[in-house]
Amino acid sequence: MFARSNELRQSLALDNPITFAIEFANIDPTPGQTRLILDITNKNPPSWPDQHIVKLLRGGGKTSSAAVAFAWLLRDDPTWRIFVQSGSFLQARRLYSYFRPLVINPELFPQEWLVGEPTQSLTLFKQGGSLEILTASAKSSRGGHVDILCIDEAVLVTQELLDAAWPVVRTSKRPKRLVLSTASPHVSLAWFLDLWQRASEKRFKRHEWPLEECHWINPADAAAEELILDSQTAIVELYGGIAQRRGLVWDNELIDGIVDPQKPHPIAVVDPRRAEEYPLPALDPLTEKWTSLDWGFIHPSVLLFYEKQGETVYIRDCRIWIETSFTQIKQEIKEDFGKYPIYPDSEAAADNADLKNMGLKVVPVVFSRDKDNLISHIRWRLEKGFLKIPNPEIDNRYFTLIQQMKAYHYDTKTGKPVKANDHCCDSLICGMKHVYHPPPKAGISTFEPGTRYQDRLDTDETRRRFLRGQGP
Repeated sequence: MFARSNELRQSLALDNPITFAIEFANIDPTPGQTRLILDITNKNPPSWPDQHIVKLLRGGGKTSSAAVAFAWLLRDDPTWRIFVQSGSFLQARRLYSYFRPLVINPELFPQEWLVGEPTQSLTLFKQGGSLEILTASAKSSRGGHVDILCIDEAVLVTQELLDAAWPVVRTSKRPKRLVLSTASPHVSLAWFLDLWQRASEKRFKRHEWPLEECHWINPADAAAEELILDSQTAIVELYGGIAQRRGLVWDNELIDGIVDPQKPHPIAVVDPRRAEEYPLPALDPLTEKWTSLDWGFIHPSVLLFYEKQGETVYIRDCRIWIETSFTQIKQEIKEDFGKYPIYPDSEAAADNADLKNMGLKVVPVVFSRDKDNLISHIRWRLEKGFLKIPNPEIDNRYFTLIQQMKAYHYDTKTGKPVKANDHCCDSLICGMKHVYHPPPKAGISTFEPGTRYQDRLDTDETRRRFLRGQGP
């Protein structure tokens, strides 16, 4: 009976990598670990190469998950060739310490499959497969060709070595790449954050899971550590987050990324033809409307027009003037948006005074005082789904705005946003002044999308006129 029970246990483990982890690796996988292990061991992914990036808190179980997945793959098919490039010698030892007990277990692996004794750097199989674990170096990065490349603790690996390692799977018919790390401020943080934040664009699937899932971590100890560490370090090391002022200013996944049904998140870019995503403008003064302006002395000038319905801000127009006189711009603003408050950059004091003299309500935005708070407010709106912008593939007026938002990033030396191709971003930052420090709303009612005024406006003809840019 006992022998039969062991046979059943072994059979179930070899059929399912999660059972494998529970029964033989002494791991009780979290939901996040389960998703990662299943994705690594998926032999028929949606597309090749199959690529994954994992951003996690320290001790969150990313390395153990990868080791279990590699062991299961090699037991299922000992021709897999796997190369792990670790950011440190200790990290390489850690992955091997999870892998070795599995591969030398005769219940799991026929020991005659092995070529010699597994070592910390190399485990070989007679069928042709292997697991090679090396500390990052110029020599190891340019090793032989494999099926799976795993970069463990990627922020410790220089970009030069990362770039050299990237092609090692190019000759495989089943290539996989796996990047694991916390977002710690080490040598390749910018590279890692860029890959994380542009994951959809670079065809990577993102994996992360919260501290609450890590049942082996003492939450009381995490709370005690938070008292010792500064807030940004705590965000990275204890909770697996990203410190501010590094990488992209705003997460591209929240702008126009692909939503994972298992872990949905808001997206700013919406289809303007769908009323449930982008309701028609309300009649004045049922909602708040305003404009923002970034004056262009060398670069183009940019105006954005907003409407706030409920807590959501909808961008209703984007105008970019290239080599257009300020006199012409001011006249156009007065004719089309003269009855709405305007929030321009305060640096163009004389031009702002002209707008005021033309009868507009002008509220200059002082970047030196307000910019950081307004950038954070935009991040909050993106994270909560309270900022909506028409899809530029449907309405190309917003193409430059979206592209600049996605490219807007911090300077690694100064920690400030890079001043280049940022005129749309600066206009957007100015526009948030209205909702960050909202004016009194006496006599103005704000309706949620979907209420009666929208029903009155939501006709096919009205929507067609709005999409043609003919106003509400």
